[in-house]
Amino acid sequence: MKINWFYIRMVVLVLVTLFLVAFSHKRNASRKVKRVEVYFEAGANLFITEETVDKLLIQNQKALEGQAKEILDLRNLEQKLDAHAMISDADVYLTLDGVVGATVKQRKPLARVQAQESYYIDETGAAMPLSSNYSARVPLITGLTREQIDEVYPLLSYLQEDELLQKQIIGIERTKGGDYILTPRVLDYKINLGKVSGLQSKFANYKAFYQKAIKDSSLAVYKTVDLRYKGQVIGTKK
Repeated sequence: MKINWFYIRMVVLVLVTLFLVAFSHKRNASRKVKRVEVYFEAGANLFITEETVDKLLIQNQKALEGQAKEILDLRNLEQKLDAHAMISDADVYLTLDGVVGATVKQRKPLARVQAQESYYIDETGAAMPLSSNYSARVPLITGLTREQIDEVYPLLSYLQEDELLQKQIIGIERTKGGDYILTPRVLDYKINLGKVSGLQSKFANYKAFYQKAIKDSSLAVYKTVDLRYKGQVIGTKK
């Protein structure tokens, strides 16, 4: 019987490879966590500090440093971070050299609502608590209830995406009738937007009025600018 040495060598090679892989995996898993590194997306840790993230990254009621890599539950650690009120999304991973990394994306507020218990409205249209670490420079909304967040959210998104309006509008008031009054920065007049509808047309008309008033040096003479009527801008002088 002729021995097929090729197949024998292949079997031995596979067995040796499996042994080395298993040995390497076991040896790597038995190593301990060296340190934790926290990264904030966009490089800003405004609403939540690195120390707070470190406190959330605990397992078995103790810090991760010194714990065996094989017992880490990265999914559970991610869920802890995602559950924090100031975090939009988090990714927790482990490097081959024993470093636990956490990349954190913070929630982004679009406006602050003045109420008995004030709060932010974030970029997803959800209520967001205030932070003791940082106060965002966003428009202040008055006269709004939590049930009306969905109503005002399209306006906030529009202001956020428009470079001129984002810099100019610092205050938003919701009247009892459901109209919205905007307060521009520096300029001494109010903008009556009316309902949150037809925003593109209304603000296009406003920009045309604004540019013309700049050329005429007449911005200072107005006390209200009314955008409620289709295709019109009605300026009321002081």
